[in-house]
Amino acid sequence: MRIGLVGAGWWAREVHAPAFHGAGAQIQGVYAQGSPRARALAEAYGAKVYEDYGELLENVDAVAIATPDAAHVPLALEAVRRGRHVFLEKPVGLSLEEARSLLQEAEARGVVAMTALTARADWGAETAFQVRERLGEVVAFRGAFLADYLADPQAPVPWRGRLAGGGRAGVVGDLGAHLFDLTAWLLGKPLEEVIARTEILFLGRENPDWAGILARAGQTWGSLELSRVHPVRPQRLYLEVEGDRGALRVLLALAGRAEEAAVFWSERPGAWEPLLLDPGLLRGRNPREPWGLFHFRELVRRFLRAIELGEQPVPSLREGVVAQAVIEAVLESSLEGKAQEVEGV
Repeated sequence: MRIGLVGAGWWAREVHAPAFHGAGAQIQGVYAQGSPRARALAEAYGAKVYEDYGELLENVDAVAIATPDAAHVPLALEAVRRGRHVFLEKPVGLSLEEARSLLQEAEARGVVAMTALTARADWGAETAFQVRERLGEVVAFRGAFLADYLADPQAPVPWRGRLAGGGRAGVVGDLGAHLFDLTAWLLGKPLEEVIARTEILFLGRENPDWAGILARAGQTWGSLELSRVHPVRPQRLYLEVEGDRGALRVLLALAGRAEEAAVFWSERPGAWEPLLLDPGLLRGRNPREPWGLFHFRELVRRFLRAIELGEQPVPSLREGVVAQAVIEAVLESSLEGKAQEVEGV
């Protein structure tokens, strides 16, 4: 399988490239318009630097796109229209409209397309998914993704904080895609309505630093929080789900090593007790590997397997577009100051 890496930043270098290489794919080339890092990344894998995206597409079977959000859909659409499979970073795009256009094109062309929703390959989250039936009827949920990558008010603002790179979503797109997908996955039903408030907390940013959200899935309500300015390290992504029989709490390993993920169970009433992580879910991965690479080894395995079998992987592009619909609803709710239904995909 010939892979083209699109983007040459830290994430492409430390996660995308080694995950695909480790899975046995051939890294054919790197396209990263204007990036001085493209050559070093290509040389590390005996690949070629392409200055023309169309030429790269002529020489690969699939692309892995790790660029600023604004470029996701244009790059993916061009690949899909040429019959190339797509492994795409989240969020899918800058709007639900453009994300839907990509999904429609991918489904019409019959290509394999995956959204890199990292929680789906987390050791703790997968363990929690296996035991979620213990909850009984779900009655409430709460979760948060708290990160510090823009916690310094005086630091230069990267592309994620600019409309030209990260669009209007800011933290809602960057971190919300993970939290919204994790929540819907563990609940077993989509988020259907939100009441949200977003805020830019420091000068110089052009999109939200923080969001507080009340969300409904079916008849169940819960609270979610997103922050890219949380002052305390390490970053944390967690979700608690309450049922009429007890509660689950999952702490994902999105900092440090993969083995630092944790799952807890409480009776109703009771106290948090740790659950053993299922070793069968490692699927040959090393739990002492750093977060990101550990997760992507499994995502890439699923992606390549789906291409081999001619089926869609999990999480697919569709799951990414479902998360995009929640992102859009949160932004609209905050803008209009009222509840917003999440559009179906």
